[in-house]
Amino acid sequence: MKDEHRFFDCIAGVVLAGIMVLGFGLLPQTAQAAEVKELARDAGQPERQIEVQAEYLDGRFFKDRNVDLYNVHVYQPYKKVHAMTMSYGMTLERAMGSIYWQDRTRDAGAFGLGPSYMLRFTRSLSPRWDISLDGTGSLLFYDHSHPDGGRGYGFLWRIGPRFTYHAGARDAVSLGYIFHHSSNGMKTRNPGYNGIGFSLGYTHAY
Repeated sequence: MKDEHRFFDCIAGVVLAGIMVLGFGLLPQTAQAAEVKELARDAGQPERQIEVQAEYLDGRFFKDRNVDLYNVHVYQPYKKVHAMTMSYGMTLERAMGSIYWQDRTRDAGAFGLGPSYMLRFTRSLSPRWDISLDGTGSLLFYDHSHPDGGRGYGFLWRIGPRFTYHAGARDAVSLGYIFHHSSNGMKTRNPGYNGIGFSLGYTHAY
């Protein structure tokens, strides 16, 4: 019961963070921020970008699901509609740890690789700072059944707020706080797990 309370507390925290992001979105942009972005467009600022995210996600909420994730994501935006940016990319995952499932402890170590998709809702706070709410989904194919007793593929779902600092017209760095859920979506052989952690990002426009 205690683990379930921690799980729902975290969900509530992520939802609250999302509300805060949307709340910032209701604030008007400063005239300076709008002017800087207009000048950047007039100067021919590159539209194409590559974003790399490196993250650590700590297994949480369920005492029998001790799986930590070390992930690298690469994204390229392809469409923007108002405050929403759509991106596609790839995820490389290194899972480490173990689970207790079906009356025994099982290894959860694996490597995973697969396509990923990201939706990002962004609001400018200043000419150099943005805040966003990211939601991503990755389909991963593992080098063996993951966790042991599961299947050779799975989904990684992530959501959380992100702060971005624009160091110049082409480069930006970011820090995100992420909640994740991992499972294969099936009714059987599906020992899913959850976690939270931090994500460091670097974006380059070209």
